[in-house]
Amino acid sequence: MTGQPTLLFCVGATKAGTSWLYRYLHAHPECRMRSIKELHFFDTVDFADYEHQFATYARLRSDLAARLAGAGEWRAANLQRQIDDVDEVVAALALAQSGDEVGAVRAYRDYLFAASGSARLVGDITPGYALLSEARLRMMAGLSPAVRFLYLMRDPLERLWSHVRMQARRQLRAGEEIGLKSRRVLNRVVRRGLETHVHSRGDYRATILRLQAAIPAPQLMIEFSERLLTEAGLRRLCGFLGISYREADTGERAHEGVKLAIDPAQRIEALAFLAPQYDFVERNFGPLPDGWLASRAEVRI
Repeated sequence: MTGQPTLLFCVGATKAGTSWLYRYLHAHPECRMRSIKELHFFDTVDFADYEHQFATYARLRSDLAARLAGAGEWRAANLQRQIDDVDEVVAALALAQSGDEVGAVRAYRDYLFAASGSARLVGDITPGYALLSEARLRMMAGLSPAVRFLYLMRDPLERLWSHVRMQARRQLRAGEEIGLKSRRVLNRVVRRGLETHVHSRGDYRATILRLQAAIPAPQLMIEFSERLLTEAGLRRLCGFLGISYREADTGERAHEGVKLAIDPAQRIEALAFLAPQYDFVERNFGPLPDGWLASRAEVRI
């Protein structure tokens, strides 16, 4: 025993079940998860994306403050706790922006471990960390005596299409139709090589190779999200994290997005585009889940 909770970094992938995982751990009595799911601390520091992240936190804080007015006692206390969480993270990022990265990392770490009490796990679930360098991942692994990294993989086509729909919804303008917008975003990713962040967030091969180079094998869990959302998968996860297994509604989905079928012709193009991802995962982590196998079969036709 280290006398401290295990520190979890869930580094993605985007649209692979990380929001569901956050809710599960947040409700777990042995975990102390702060109110902000995606802290975006290390990616903001490494990519000097301060302006964007400060603006994002400012919008969140403004929304929380607006909801605070007129809220009942319990609700007001919960909202104030979330506002305080935002302020703490922003203060840590401000230290990093000023050039004091050592102090910023210390403040970030203190934020995660604050009031952990008898908790066995604290953590940061930020899929954007999948883009970090080996050096940064290695540094994160040394932040506490007990650190665990988790990376979730969802069927590449399903993940890509979900991410595309999310991007289309964010970019939607008045009078635009979500289906047409989604098809245009998918074309930019698959045909034109644009919006590269959509693909890179699901580039399992590149991310896993960096993780395996930086993180000792006993501290790294790479799992199919389709298998995580089962009793057996959750038991494996809880054992890896050192917490007790708790039942959960694995049929519930968080931030599932608008229901929209992919165009058949675009589906064929996307599967060809994603073929290297299926190949890599099948070689290194097979056998694949049933849904992956069905998609993989289409690639081979």
